[in-house]
Amino acid sequence: MSIERISRERLEAPPGAVYTETILEPGYNFMLEHYFHPLVETNKAWTVMLYETGIIGEDAAGALLDAILALEAEGREGMGKFDPRYEYFYSQMEHYLIGKAGEEVAGEINIGRTRPEPLVRMVTRERILGTLEELGGLCATLLGIAEREAETVMPQWTHFQHAQLSTVGHYLVGIVDSLGRDSKRLFAAYSTVNQSTLGCGALAGSSYPLNRQLVAELLGFDGFRENTIDCVSSSDFMLETSAALANMMVTLSRLCQDLYIWHTEEFDFVVIGDEYAGSSSMMPQKKNAYPFEYVRARAAHAIGDMASTFGTLHNTNFQDIKDVEEEVVYPVFRSFDEASRSLRLLEGTISSMEIKRENMLEKAARGFGSCTELAAKIHRQTDLSYRTAHRIVGNLVLRAYKAGKHATDVDAALVNESAREVTGRDLDIDDDMVRAALDPTAFVDAHDVAGGPSPHVVRRAVENARARAEENALRVAQARESFVQAREDLDARVERLTGAGQVR
Repeated sequence: MSIERISRERLEAPPGAVYTETILEPGYNFMLEHYFHPLVETNKAWTVMLYETGIIGEDAAGALLDAILALEAEGREGMGKFDPRYEYFYSQMEHYLIGKAGEEVAGEINIGRTRPEPLVRMVTRERILGTLEELGGLCATLLGIAEREAETVMPQWTHFQHAQLSTVGHYLVGIVDSLGRDSKRLFAAYSTVNQSTLGCGALAGSSYPLNRQLVAELLGFDGFRENTIDCVSSSDFMLETSAALANMMVTLSRLCQDLYIWHTEEFDFVVIGDEYAGSSSMMPQKKNAYPFEYVRARAAHAIGDMASTFGTLHNTNFQDIKDVEEEVVYPVFRSFDEASRSLRLLEGTISSMEIKRENMLEKAARGFGSCTELAAKIHRQTDLSYRTAHRIVGNLVLRAYKAGKHATDVDAALVNESAREVTGRDLDIDDDMVRAALDPTAFVDAHDVAGGPSPHVVRRAVENARARAEENALRVAQARESFVQAREDLDARVERLTGAGQVR
């Protein structure tokens, strides 16, 4: 075999200029950036397996590993620029190995092996763990603020109308709970991703006595995908990953939308640090909360990338084709990049944010978000049904709005005006009862149900969320440790075959 025509003997012409420019060279550069080290590790593990199963001898294995180690020492630069004579990233690495060890030795790296390998899985699993770590950092920041602001009363909305009262801490725990489910989805994707496909051949495996489990263990996988057609054909692990990333980005976008509105002068609830804000070249008064805009836009990109991933595969044959092997990768990797930037940007921006407690409390007191508690007190202190109490309070709010009154202006006399209109009689209530029912802090304290806004409930929720976050961090650490142990095992086997790393 000529090393100038690796794998192209079936073809009479070399790759054309346009094919090279539009497909081969961009693909090579992408793989060189992302897959160099994974392919080096895969070649090591595959060589060790070939030796330990008796498929190749010790001398061949040692010489091949020496060549692989030489390339590893040189790094990506050792691969050189793309050469269309070798067509693919894999073939160009094989060309290097042939140059070091000769074709008779280096050519053995192909035994029982096809080019669709778990390199994408090796990169993706690492990116998932990195995303989980960055997500954990953001959640830690949110929980720190939630604990600090457990008593910071604020209005909350349904259909963007004042609904009931809550606290900043209660709101942020809700966000962290939602992000916690996003973490679960990322962990689920990780479980699907971290399965080896090595040894699947082109689709039917190999007649060589390959040890697929050994290779999976040496590369830190949890196991291997058994069906060999499934190995080369499926890309559902990328669909699952893209969906998990998009879901997380939607959660972040919704958080940003709230903070973006709260940052306006009309709300005036929060203000971010100047180091994260933008200015205007025309309007000197502006302090723009740009980070929230950036993250919202990147969430839209993640949704688009997810759609691209699903769209790439939806009408493909269940076999090894470029749609499955390469094209599905690009949008997912882009989503990882933008998710990472978004998580880091939000952690910094939110850490810099000032909470305007007085403004929040004033809005909560003037609004009618505590009216459900007034209805509850009327129900508990009278013989009226809750629905009748609800009708009285609804009439009261209408009456107050028409009179230009806020909740802080409501007294027993005004409540009784509504009671007479609804029921034909006064209620046995006084001003103290009405003011206590409408008091925003008292409202929050009274709602101490599981998951409610009462400060002691919120603080307990923060503790529980931190415990779950610690479990997540431990799972990530254990996954990384499994990679370290696998690498140490592989390195030890390589060292035994190469004479303590001495080049032959």
